[in-house]
Amino acid sequence: MRIHESRGVNTLAKWLLLSLFFLLTGSTPTSEADIAVDADATPSPCGMSKRSLQPKPSPPCPYSYELKNRDGNVCLKAVLGVQYMVTLKKKFYYFNNPQTTRATGYCGNQTAVLSLESNEMYLEFTFVKKSKEYYTHKLRARLGPISVYDNNKCENYSYPETVNNEQLFKTTTGLSFKCKSQLVVKMSPNLRLKIMSAQFQPFDLSNGQFGKDFECWQDYINRIIPIIVGAIAVGILLIATVSYLVVREYRHRNYESM
Repeated sequence: MRIHESRGVNTLAKWLLLSLFFLLTGSTPTSEADIAVDADATPSPCGMSKRSLQPKPSPPCPYSYELKNRDGNVCLKAVLGVQYMVTLKKKFYYFNNPQTTRATGYCGNQTAVLSLESNEMYLEFTFVKKSKEYYTHKLRARLGPISVYDNNKCENYSYPETVNNEQLFKTTTGLSFKCKSQLVVKMSPNLRLKIMSAQFQPFDLSNGQFGKDFECWQDYINRIIPIIVGAIAVGILLIATVSYLVVREYRHRNYESM
């Protein structure tokens, strides 16, 4: 009984001291957890993890971007997720385009430019329309300054790269280039772009909406291969069945002749 009373007195004295302390400092305690130190609140050596290169890849979220002309009509439309893959000291690091990416640029009759920019990245598509088709003629990319934590220290890196005179994402005028598969563009030996869930149309939009989809080659291959494999499997099964029937009929006739 004395033990319980002693514990009660100690607890009461503890709360009285805490109440007096927080009364003098202008705060009011709500529980013992309020005065505990949060061990997980220690900041990362490289700051916010989302603004750093990551050692493991994660699928980037696709975001929608639009440009409007002077009349307020949508003249360029794009949906894509972008992942930067960096080779640094024989290791791979990754960075995904953030939701805060801003879209700027302009639309012309023969040329259109879409620029995607955030604090950590910049990506610029230059589309060119020639005859009855269009494609990305130039692609500029910049990653950084961005930090990476390696060997117990934080370092900043920048990767500005450009590929020119290309015919990327090529399709027919009036259609939208669409690709569910992963598209990889090698910007340099140390920087690659992975573009996922992409859909572009920089010219001839109807009421601000995508035109009919033009299926990319990668999606076509991924769609047609299971059909080809299935057809081959069915063909092999039919050949085996016919062969079995022919052999059985041949044996049956031999038995009759004997």
